[in-house]
Amino acid sequence: MVKNNITQIDTLSDDRCDNVSYDIVIVGAGLSGSLLALSLLKQNAQLKVLLLDENAQRVEKNQSLANKTVSDKQRNPSFDARCIALNAGSVDILDSLALWSEIEINAQAIDKIQVSDKGYFGALGLMPNNKGETFGYVVELRHVGKVLARALGAFPSLTTRYNVKLKHFQQGIDAISCELSDGQCIEAKLCVGADGSESQVRELAKIDTERYNYDRSAIICNVRCSKPHQNIAYERFCKSGPIALLPLTADRYSLVYCVEHQQAAQIAELPDHLFLAQLQQQFGFRAGIFEETGKRDIYPLSLVKTTKPIAHRVLCVGNAAHSLHPVAGQGFNLGLRDLFVLAKVVTQSEVEHIGSFSMLNTYWQCRAKDHHRTILMTDSLVRIFSNQYPLLSIPRNIGLQAMSCFPFLSQPIIEQAKGQFDLFNSENLS
Repeated sequence: MVKNNITQIDTLSDDRCDNVSYDIVIVGAGLSGSLLALSLLKQNAQLKVLLLDENAQRVEKNQSLANKTVSDKQRNPSFDARCIALNAGSVDILDSLALWSEIEINAQAIDKIQVSDKGYFGALGLMPNNKGETFGYVVELRHVGKVLARALGAFPSLTTRYNVKLKHFQQGIDAISCELSDGQCIEAKLCVGADGSESQVRELAKIDTERYNYDRSAIICNVRCSKPHQNIAYERFCKSGPIALLPLTADRYSLVYCVEHQQAAQIAELPDHLFLAQLQQQFGFRAGIFEETGKRDIYPLSLVKTTKPIAHRVLCVGNAAHSLHPVAGQGFNLGLRDLFVLAKVVTQSEVEHIGSFSMLNTYWQCRAKDHHRTILMTDSLVRIFSNQYPLLSIPRNIGLQAMSCFPFLSQPIIEQAKGQFDLFNSENLS
């Protein structure tokens, strides 16, 4: 019965498609989708890749600290003025793609991470193991977008289309047939969903997904303080949620201010001086006095994870596979490791085997352990530090002090923060 259904799907694909075929179609031309396209084409420039995005192509404009931006519905949110923290492992990957030298111009190093728990004495200062090393860098997405666009322009086998949505697809034995919102139907050996935490690809493929709502929202903006940041990142755990300050160029910080969901809009819409005063009261004076704030955006926080991000001829990456709390800055770095491994697995497969069960299974066997470890670490960190019961808050504070006194105790945290893992330590990859 299953075989008959697949045969019927293949017949429908032949009848309806426009004889336009690709090796891989990537749904979502944001950061994850664009980096995946580049990773694939760097490995094999002959691959026929289609990159789709439902948003309009973004036109970059100069943005200062206080510039206003259009609403999320009017922009491609993947390359706005928000920031990402790139750990050392991600920098290595971007360097292998010949992107880092250009991105580094607008990136700020993180040389130290200071962790504290509001209302308690315990604090932890994390430093890289070796002199001259960094934990990583912070960079605004718009700078990454410009570098990526230039790099992708060098590959004639890449087709990029904007203002086009994937309506539905049909999974055949040897190909997947995708119907687009403009009426065109195309075929590919593999469809990759890089279309965010509310992924249409994931939904159409019926990939099992778990979701946990943290009942918190993150207020994201850039701020400036009275003290130079000296390449220090701060993580401050408060009753309402963590506050992260990530160092940016021009002595600015990228702020991630987590608050209760029902209060987020009220806090974000405060006049600048009142917003900064409230932030100061929660964060304290470690970074100096908060003097200036930019445009504030709100993002609801939840954990979204797939049980297994693969289906027949379908694979999800980035936030479509796992959307994490930003507390430890792990989400994008985990996704970048996924893209890098996927590109290698595709390259090591014969072209006709792209999207096959064996190829997708090899990919997941290589990535499952990293997924489980990173998601567990991030979620546990949120739950432990958001719990205000004395039976838990006192031991965690003692733990911070112990790690501060005995640096070897913090070694697993340092290694996870740096993200320099052996991605190919598997018998599945040669």
